Parts: sequence; structure tokens; C-alpha cells
Amino acid sequence: MAVKRKSNWYIYLIALVASFALLGVFLGSIWNRIFPEDDGKGDRYSISRADYRPNPEINITSLIMLSDMKAAVPMYYMLMNYQPRNEVVVFIPIRENTRITYNGNTGSLYEMYDNYGAKGAADAIGEYFGIKCDHYVKFDRLSFIDFMDMAGKVYVNVPSDVSIKETRSVLKKEYIEDENGEKQEVTRQVPETTEKIIFAEGIHYMDGETLYSYLTYDFKRGVDYTLAVQGSAAMNMVNKNLRGISSTQLQRLAEQIIKTTETDIIFDDYATAQSVLSYTTENSINPCEYYIPYGDTDGGYFVIAESSRTTMLDRMDIDQPAETD
Repeated sequence: MAVKRKSNWYIYLIALVASFALLGVFLGSIWNRIFPEDDGKGDRYSISRADYRPNPEINITSLIMLSDMKAAVPMYYMLMNYQPRNEVVVFIPIRENTRITYNGNTGSLYEMYDNYGAKGAADAIGEYFGIKCDHYVKFDRLSFIDFMDMAGKVYVNVPSDVSIKETRSVLKKEYIEDENGEKQEVTRQVPETTEKIIFAEGIHYMDGETLYSYLTYDFKRGVDYTLAVQGSAAMNMVNKNLRGISSTQLQRLAEQIIKTTETDIIFDDYATAQSVLSYTTENSINPCEYYIPYGDTDGGYFVIAESSRTTMLDRMDIDQPAETD
């Protein structure tokens, strides 16, 4: 006859609870090693559950280009460097006639793009400055406008009125004396010059189309002025528009770049950098700045001064080879 045993369900329950408790302690120990609590005494880049800190070794440089049409050679070039160690984004506008040597050939940055394409231009400028240019992005007019409209109107401080003089013919009444000394009224076409303000002095929030017109406008105030306009606008877009942006919005902007521009960025690249980008935009008040290299003109090419190149690499937080005696 079979013997009916008593159920020991409570023993299994106790064992199960104990197992979960031990597992919880084990996981908690691992969690605290990976994400230690921030007691205010830790390293600046220690990781905590409440405050992600990016890897200080990350240093990302991309070449951003702008043309009027997709098939056209870019008119404007700008390096964008991102350093989580300093929580800084640096924009560096580069003149299109900057002299570059690449693959044994010397020419302007414009010519490098014309000969080698977008990737070649990025590699050439990286080789010239002694940096790694990780990615390139080429906007045309339409993709630039769409991207900026998605990011939101950009804060721009126009330092002084930008105006043009227009001359046109107008009808004007005049009085002349005839041969008898009497005044006669006549109507003539005479030239009249007026001043039209294109961009008024002051603070503006520009949509994509207005911003494109502003950045590509011929101010006739020298190349450095145009570069400063571009660098300032890029800086303000990051400091004003991207500060505090959600991860979802940041992802949409990345998708817009990947889908509508000529770029070597793929979504995996963005996914790798997403956490550090989110950290910077959420935690830094004004994470962005810009720097304009200086130098001299030689044979139609712009040659960046060695001291300016050194300053530029310092701003980008890129180590330079030590000088040897």
C-alpha cells in the first residue's frame, strides 16, 4: 500500500525566498561596483545611477559641409569636435581655400572635395591637422532647412544692420524755365538710391530658410566676419536649442541627418554616442564654443599659422607630439 507523504511546501518556499535574497545581494554588489553612489568625493567621471558620466577618453570630430545643391561642391566647411572630458562642443569654421596636402597633392579644401569627394575631404583635413576626423555630414540647402526647422528656430544676435543699396528709376516732377523765362512743369525718370535692410540689428529666432540665407549671405565685411557668423550660429544652436533636449528628440535629429544628408554616419554610431550627447545637453549650461583659425594668404591659398593650429588642437583637447631637440 502506498504511503502518502506530508507536503513540505513551506520548506520549498523558504528555500526559494532565501535564494532570491542571496541573488539580490549578489546583484546589488555588482550594481554598486558598476554604478557607485555619488558621495561628492568620487572621480569627476565616476558613474552613478542618478548622473551618467561619459568616458573621458571619448573625443569625436566630424566635418560638416554646406552646399546649395546635392551635387554641388560645398561652399562652407566646419569642424565639430565633441569632448566629454571637458563637456565641450567646439565648432571650427574652415575657409574653403585653406591649403591642404593629401595623398601627395596640394590644393584647397574645395579642390580636395572636388577630387576626392566628401570622405576624401574629411580624411584630407584630418591628415592636415593631425587629427582623426571620425565622420562627415554634407548638407544641401533643402536638407539644412528641414533639419533646422526640426531642431527649432535658432537664436541669432545680429550685431548691426545688414543692408544693401538699391537704385531704381522713378518719375519725378521738375520745374524748368522756358525761353520766355516762364516755369514749366515736366516729368522725368531719375535714378533714386534707397537702403534696404536685409537683416536688422538685434536678437532674432530664425527658421531654417532665414538662417540659410543669413549664413550664406555675402556681407562684404571680410571672410573672418562670415566665419564668425557661422560659428556663432552653430554655437547658439547647441547652447539654446539642444540644451535639455530629450533623448527621443535627439534621436529624431540623428535620424534626420542619416536620412537626408550625404554622410557616413549610421545609426549604430549615434546609438554609441547617444548617452554622452544626452549627458552634455542635459547637464551643461553653455557647452558650445567656436574658434576661427588665423593665418596668411599665399598664392591664393589660406595657410593656417602654426600657432593657430596649436591653439586649435588645444581647444579640441587633442594631444600633440612632443617637440624633439
